[in-house]
Amino acid sequence: MTWLLAIVCLGLGTGIGYFIARRHPAEERIKELEAHLTALQAKYDHYQHKVTAHFSSTAQLMNSLTQHYRQVHDHLRQGADQLCMDTRKHSKENPGRAFTTLGHGPMTSADSPVDPVYLASVAPPRDYADKLPTDKGTLDDDYGLK
Repeated sequence: MTWLLAIVCLGLGTGIGYFIARRHPAEERIKELEAHLTALQAKYDHYQHKVTAHFSSTAQLMNSLTQHYRQVHDHLRQGADQLCMDTRKHSKENPGRAFTTLGHGPMTSADSPVDPVYLASVAPPRDYADKLPTDKGTLDDDYGLK
């Protein structure tokens, strides 16, 4: 009988211990996961801040680079215009005429580095693929659509 009582007490103690041990780590695991989630969120927020700062700095540097490029370009244009010989100053041979204007407005035909005569000779591509007269060519808008 004492053996039976000892086995029952041992089983009961093991069962109670198992349930207490099983319940207690779950709360700790939840706390660990919450702490880990908070740490990951802080890392993510820090990363987002760094990315925003990086691209903001990049944009400022690009704007500065563009402004300096404009200043160098204007300096070269003015220098070529002023320093060339007077007899060539108003002719097409003046190197200052090689610099186009970098203004904010659209380019005019006088600013265009491309010859308008050349542009008039440019034609759109043609469809030379072999086909039946009733078939659509490969350059047709509806080609291959069914």
